[in-house]
Amino acid sequence: MSKDFSKLHGFLQVESVLTLATDDAHGSWSAPVLYVADISADPFALYFLSSANSRHIQSLPADGTAAVSIYSDYDGNWQSIRGAQIQCSIVQVTEEDRAPIAERYFARFAEIKALIDNPQTDQERLIGSAFGRSYFYRVTPSFIRFTNNSDSFAGRTEWQL
Repeated sequence: MSKDFSKLHGFLQVESVLTLATDDAHGSWSAPVLYVADISADPFALYFLSSANSRHIQSLPADGTAAVSIYSDYDGNWQSIRGAQIQCSIVQVTEEDRAPIAERYFARFAEIKALIDNPQTDQERLIGSAFGRSYFYRVTPSFIRFTNNSDSFAGRTEWQL
């Protein structure tokens, strides 16, 4: 297994939506959320903003184990297929750790910060208020499979962390 995370890090910096997969008494569930990557962590950490009452957060097991996937839009060229499948743990970010994560997140998603701080319509006020009551969550990978067809057909690199 390669320790070179450079292509994966580049991919994570370009994409913006991860899909979180969980399971609860009602069955399997997936939810897309906006994320920001911190590639200064080894190998990286992902952060997203979500309501503590959302189904995907409520259905996390006590140890936070889950799976997430991130993939690029398909543009009609098989060589453009890229995606990461990640086994991970997810924890709520503590209040002490929140500020630098919020700064990074809102720098990337200024439109979300604008909804919170300066909503223009009643609908934006509702959405902004919901975001304002949400928490940041940290995704810490334990296993990663990165598919990158620009390297080769079904080109995969895996990391067990």
